[in-house]
Amino acid sequence: MTSSLRATASRLLSWLNRSADASVLGVLRVAMGIFLFKSSLDAATAFEANGFFGDSFHMPFDLGFPAERYMPSRSVYLVIVAVRLLLAVLVTVGVWARPALLITSLLGLYVLVCDRLQFHHNRYSLLCYAFLLAFTPCDKTWAIGGEKETERVAPMWGVALVKAQVSLIYLASGGSKLLDPDWRDGTVMGLRLAGAVPRLHQLALPNRLVHWFGTASAGSFAAKSAIATELFLALALWLRPTRVIALWWGLFFHLWIEATARVELFSWLTIAVFAVFVTHDHKARTFTFDSSRDKGRSLARLVTLLDWFARFEIKAWAPDALTGGHSVVIVRRDGSRATGVYAFLMATRCLPLLFPLWAPTAFLVWLFGKEPIRVNE
Repeated sequence: MTSSLRATASRLLSWLNRSADASVLGVLRVAMGIFLFKSSLDAATAFEANGFFGDSFHMPFDLGFPAERYMPSRSVYLVIVAVRLLLAVLVTVGVWARPALLITSLLGLYVLVCDRLQFHHNRYSLLCYAFLLAFTPCDKTWAIGGEKETERVAPMWGVALVKAQVSLIYLASGGSKLLDPDWRDGTVMGLRLAGAVPRLHQLALPNRLVHWFGTASAGSFAAKSAIATELFLALALWLRPTRVIALWWGLFFHLWIEATARVELFSWLTIAVFAVFVTHDHKARTFTFDSSRDKGRSLARLVTLLDWFARFEIKAWAPDALTGGHSVVIVRRDGSRATGVYAFLMATRCLPLLFPLWAPTAFLVWLFGKEPIRVNE
């Protein structure tokens, strides 16, 4: 028993001490800061329009003692909103970012405890992710003053907590829908789609397709697809063979939610949090370009601009016999080279703004492509 406990403790310490490159977390922190600022600004706007929530009907959570003991006054609430706005700015620019994340999430949760009428799952998710992100090395990159090479590699146990929260949300959401007969048969989704028809018209979709979205069969299909998707994402995001597919499918799943439902920042928040599942491999690939060609120089500048996760080392090179005169050649992690459509496929997989194009590009390459250049280096 003692040896078993020691082995378990050793594995736990090994997991806690596991380190990786934190480049991708800086992008997530910036997005989180923007979301926190928007949320705090909405609270300030609501205060200006409706006044202090404590002066009207509100419902504090029952903590076992009179609510008046933990309710803020009007002036204290104004200070909380102002402080949260300031903290959101600090999170965004990377100054005292982790303490700012921790404090602003606790202040936000305090307000929700004071008035459960303001509680929404999307608001709680924002605060929960902000709280967990405070325990990650998210302040090492994308911060004022630049990044330090020696500090970029840091412990990642906090990232595992964020990943676990993502899966818990999907499991809770998909599981509750699966157990709800009105969700399973499409009643709830049918009402949502019917309400979204005017918004779908604005997307210039064919009238026949928009009309189908308002039918019972569309609601049933959408409900079952949503349940299957959420349960799939809860597991598939963790597994290397299915991760990139899950990320791509999850991206469009949340864009669909954004188009058909009012969930405040939840869709964009979840898409941003997908960054924790990105492999932490700083500049593990090399984007080489022919500096004598305008096309090569232009593509290099574009990749530099879009490479938010620092996946590529970008450098000019002299063309050789293996490149066949290409303007761009990407050297993968395994040393193989990709040119032409294969280089574009690699770019769509690694660059966030191009990632929506990854699956259709991969399908076309699989259907019509040829073997890429491969050399041992």
